[in-house]
Amino acid sequence: MCKSFSIGSRKTGFAENLQPEKGLELFKLMNQKGLQPDRFSFVAVLGISCNKEDLEAGRSLHCQTIKLGLDSSAFVGNVLMTIYSKCGSIGSVESAFWSIKEKDVISWNTFIVACSHFGDHAKALMVYREMENACDIHPDDFTLSGVLTACAELASIRHGRQIHTHLIRSKPNLDIGVCNALINMYAKCGAIELALRLFHSMPNRNLVSYNTMIMGLGNHGRGQTALEIFKQMKTWGFSPDSITFIGVLTACSHAGLVDAGLIYFDSMKETYGISPQLEHLSCLVDMLGRAGRLEVAERYIEMFPFGNDLIIWGSLLSSCRLHKNVVVGERVAKRLLELQPTAAG
Repeated sequence: MCKSFSIGSRKTGFAENLQPEKGLELFKLMNQKGLQPDRFSFVAVLGISCNKEDLEAGRSLHCQTIKLGLDSSAFVGNVLMTIYSKCGSIGSVESAFWSIKEKDVISWNTFIVACSHFGDHAKALMVYREMENACDIHPDDFTLSGVLTACAELASIRHGRQIHTHLIRSKPNLDIGVCNALINMYAKCGAIELALRLFHSMPNRNLVSYNTMIMGLGNHGRGQTALEIFKQMKTWGFSPDSITFIGVLTACSHAGLVDAGLIYFDSMKETYGISPQLEHLSCLVDMLGRAGRLEVAERYIEMFPFGNDLIIWGSLLSSCRLHKNVVVGERVAKRLLELQPTAAG
């Protein structure tokens, strides 16, 4: 027993100190010496497989846990679900989930998040309903954030409101993360006024709160309000990040605030030290394309090393067609043919 614990402890130490290969070697040595791994040993070595996103290694270890009857433990099963989720095997996630005899809140949360991660948001809601019916398990803030994300992706305001109503009755002081998920849900379900009301009622906010609200307002064409929230955010001492500027540029694009959008785009690097990425350039080109400022959009694309993106050039070509600008359209079409000469589009 002492010898087994010693080897297991050393293996965990290798895993925590970013020496995964040595940890795996030590696990193999345990098996060679006839020492039976326990749940702590498996969690340690499964953690190594999870970091490597090694599906085959994870499956091999899963089989071993089944033989030893350890897969029914939530302690082991939760890690197995995490591995399968990272490796893209939702069927295996579900199998590992139902193998756990006494599921804890982490088990349910992991499965709900995995369902949403693989795009099956309806199933995520179904699992949440089953969780509610489990007598000994109560959803935590992580559960609520996950299921509200599923509601947002399904645009299911009915389910989202039911959860919100239940929270008002049972939890008067909501976690910031849950509030952010509610704002996102209401915004994606088209209830932007409810999202804004909840945002203003929050006693405390973080950067995610501001980013979510700015993005929601931007997608609803409320550009001026989004920019007011952006200014308020800076007043309260929050520094914008790259996600903030995606929201700001989206807001400017949908509201037709082209000059403001150009100023904000240029300020990213100059004022905030944030290098524009492909997503920011896409927003900028969309904004300029809507306004018919096609030559300006073309110049900005040429400025960046990632400007050879087919979607960005395709977006600009669509804008050229919309505004009947043959001169710029011909140049853009030639660039697209150079980038992908075999594309039928």
